[in-house]
Amino acid sequence: MSSAAVLSRRDFAFGGLLLAAGLAAGACGAPGSEPATGRTLRIGQYWPPTSLDPAKAGGESQLFLQPAYDPLIYRAPDGSYQPRLATAWRYLGTGNTAFEITLRDGVTFSDGSPLSADGLKASIEHFRRSAGQAAAFLAPIATMTTQGRLNLRLTLNQPHPLLPSLFTQDFLAGDVISPAAVAAPAELATRTFGAGPYVLLPGETVANDHYTYGPNPKYWNAAGRFYDKITVKVLPNENTALAALKTSQVDVVAGSYTIAGGAKAAGFKVASSPAIVMGLQLNDRAGTLCAPLADVRVRQALNFAVDRVRITSALLGEYGVPVDQPSAPGEDGYSEQPFYDHDPGKARRLLAEAGHAAGFELPVVIPSTPAFPGDMAQAIASDLQRIGVTLRITTKEPAAANTALTQFPASSMGWGVLPAYFMGRGLWLRDAIGMNPFHSSDPELESLDQRAAAADDRARPALDRQLVRRVVELGWFLPVCLSPGLLFYRDTVGVDPVPGKPFPSVAAWHPAG
Repeated sequence: MSSAAVLSRRDFAFGGLLLAAGLAAGACGAPGSEPATGRTLRIGQYWPPTSLDPAKAGGESQLFLQPAYDPLIYRAPDGSYQPRLATAWRYLGTGNTAFEITLRDGVTFSDGSPLSADGLKASIEHFRRSAGQAAAFLAPIATMTTQGRLNLRLTLNQPHPLLPSLFTQDFLAGDVISPAAVAAPAELATRTFGAGPYVLLPGETVANDHYTYGPNPKYWNAAGRFYDKITVKVLPNENTALAALKTSQVDVVAGSYTIAGGAKAAGFKVASSPAIVMGLQLNDRAGTLCAPLADVRVRQALNFAVDRVRITSALLGEYGVPVDQPSAPGEDGYSEQPFYDHDPGKARRLLAEAGHAAGFELPVVIPSTPAFPGDMAQAIASDLQRIGVTLRITTKEPAAANTALTQFPASSMGWGVLPAYFMGRGLWLRDAIGMNPFHSSDPELESLDQRAAAADDRARPALDRQLVRRVVELGWFLPVCLSPGLLFYRDTVGVDPVPGKPFPSVAAWHPAG
């Protein structure tokens, strides 16, 4: 649910749009009618979980994991960090290469195992050896040393400035797993072994259809549990999801702007959160497959050619924000001053200077999913055609589109909004996970990243802005708009979103009032 989900092509293909279908649509009812009996929260979700093992799960699994796994640190709706399984944390010295965590005493996992520094060490090691999405962000950890029963010290082989963020519910690495389960992990994929307020009920769960959670009797903070039961229904069609909301079969669905009007007209509450930067990735920066892309002037020309305001308004209406950068308002790397205005004349001049006044053909691969609507690609293609560049679009099934990145000079762009440090490791540094298929590198960009990673909280925001600015100047990407994650919910549920911030953990949702 969080816009700060971990990095994968599937997550980027709208980690924020966790939509719905599968429930039979019945006669429409008024919002708020037929409330759930007892204290049950019923949620509609687009993707089924890839796994219930937090170390192997993707961002689409967060809704299924947040009820059962308390994080070390809780990211509150206002963005502040609060104690959860950890009561204290701090960097040691300067340079962000040593970190210490103090755990809460008296915590027991749902399987009866006690929380301890040794157990936390085992959980982190499980994440690292599972090679899941969080493993890359844990890679800088060189050693882990217990300092008594409840204290763990991490020594890093390179600076990591965002360990507190990594250990929140926004990143799966914050989900501490029972040491007994880590020692015998066969059941981790289908059951839960956390220290959260709920536990999965296998007898009331059907994989890939619905997942049911009941109270964890060993939870350390029973006053922080607001429901007797949570059900998450897998619903892979958003129109059916809206119908399910109207007929009181679910209380909350996560969806896209395409059903926002219908949800609002039906009287449901609508919450939005910055979630996805959409556009194109110009992956072939050396011109291996498309020679013109080797010239920065060409990449910049493509950016100047696109009318972001028009496209955003046409596709997303009031819910979209035009952006020319891989960041969002509120993030440290975001710059209020745009670099690329809509200027087709300048785009043509840059192409002419680069020796491509007659234009060229640019092949691009996009996934066949509502996550990246074909209308977006067609709108970009229309603008590029006006400067003589023909966008040749190939559509593939999402997994096939991912594996074809080295066969096309450009591809779709759909990134979860993250701090610059995390985006660098997932998107633009030389060894970025998956999203830099040709391993492009820029010395200035790498240097800025290293300086920002070692900087303290006061100096890092300015360096992050320089870093993102450099990414924009290089023209490696063609961002168009920021698409929000949206929640539609009945007035019986208290979600408590904060405008411009990621959604609160589902474990924090509560009965209204």
